Amino acid sequence: MTLYIEPHAGVGPVIAFIQQARGTLDINAYLATDRRIIQAIAQDVRRGIRVRILIDRRPYGGRPRGEMASLRATGAQVRYASARFTSHSAGNAQRYVFDHAKYMVSGSSFELGTANLTWSALGGRNREYLDIARQPTVAHALQGVFTADWHNRPARNAPRQTLVLSPGATPALVAAIHQPGAVCIESEELGKDRAILNALRAKGAQARVLLPTTLNRYDRRIAQGLAADGVRVRTLVAPYLHAKLIVGRTKAFLGSENFTWTSLNRNREVGIFLGNSAAARLDRQCRRDWSVAR
Repeated sequence: MTLYIEPHAGVGPVIAFIQQARGTLDINAYLATDRRIIQAIAQDVRRGIRVRILIDRRPYGGRPRGEMASLRATGAQVRYASARFTSHSAGNAQRYVFDHAKYMVSGSSFELGTANLTWSALGGRNREYLDIARQPTVAHALQGVFTADWHNRPARNAPRQTLVLSPGATPALVAAIHQPGAVCIESEELGKDRAILNALRAKGAQARVLLPTTLNRYDRRIAQGLAADGVRVRTLVAPYLHAKLIVGRTKAFLGSENFTWTSLNRNREVGIFLGNSAAARLDRQCRRDWSVAR
């Protein structure tokens, strides 16, 4: 297992993963717009790799027609995420839901993390974390999720033995917050998931929560409320905090899940727990970010 931290790692590790694909390469990406990534995918197709790509139909509320055209021009098979993971009108209201997952799988190898396949995420301006490894158990679980989503079928429970999947990720993240000792947390968003907020309040001063300075007014009020309840909260100016991380003494979570109710209970999201060696490195980085935050 190799852990990469952006923006310092750059796009190279992801390009290398694509170039090393054998036989098949399946990609689930909320956004995939980096030209270097698209070129690497086209090269895979030309050398006979079967490439399939799932992208969100309405990222940030838009319609990614240009992104779809660029990806299809590579020769890969490309689909929008299923209706289950697509925002739509429900009566007089808008129901927000996304395919927000960020992973690739080829045979026994995988890439999984917090980064979209964009310039900002891969060497640009974001704090991101990526796990790249040859680990058959994790790769098999990811393949199961991808195949289910590709065919618009339920992913069922087997992948949850290995992965942190949304919908339904709240209990795993609450357990990560409740692990013994202090925890350091990085998240792009907060939200109204009551179990997450209660877990943070229960952790109190043993929880360090880092957020971007671009928080909306709603999340800023929630952050202020957590601080008033004893949680240690700071905001990071740069790099832009797109990470989703919970790290403590015994384990670390990273993945696509934000702390919002929609992310944890409606979206397709994928995360993973990492062991002690990765946790130690992630904890050091989170503490460094904390030291320059305000």
